[in-house]
Amino acid sequence: MGESGGLQFFLFLISTPLKKNTQRMFQGHTLNNLDDKGRIIIPSKFRKHITSEANNLMYVILGRDNCLWLYPSYEWINLQKKIENLNPFLKNEIAMIRQMMYYTEECPIDSQHRILISQELLQKVEIKKEVLLLGQIEKIELWNAENYDKYLKGFPDSYEDVMEKVMSKNPQGNINIS
Repeated sequence: MGESGGLQFFLFLISTPLKKNTQRMFQGHTLNNLDDKGRIIIPSKFRKHITSEANNLMYVILGRDNCLWLYPSYEWINLQKKIENLNPFLKNEIAMIRQMMYYTEECPIDSQHRILISQELLQKVEIKKEVLLLGQIEKIELWNAENYDKYLKGFPDSYEDVMEKVMSKNPQGNINIS
């Protein structure tokens, strides 16, 4: 993963409303391995941002761009509220709800800080052994590391070009905090 690794983080940073409470902010990345049962240890750099509100419970869903999204339970509740406001009579909205709920799993955190992810979800995103964990503010993305590299190489613009395009929409270069 080259310089463009920052591009992914930057794109999600600016597309996700920032929270005033940075205690819950997942950032950075780490490589980890699944054990033989499909469990992954949540690294301490991410664990320290999972508050007691999560009750040792995470939710994993099929994310965008061939990765999994891992949410602490309190962030999953926030996402559920948004989903509940979708219109089930609109074709795209009900399709999104159905697919998201189909691929949603509840993942308790065990005493060794591990979560178990189903083989179905791991196969869906081509994760076999090595997992890239990528902090994305309120969630953690789980990637097949090779697929993440391919994803980054698919951007035609440089990190600086994307930053300029996105940040020039706001003349002061500030991101509004909600």
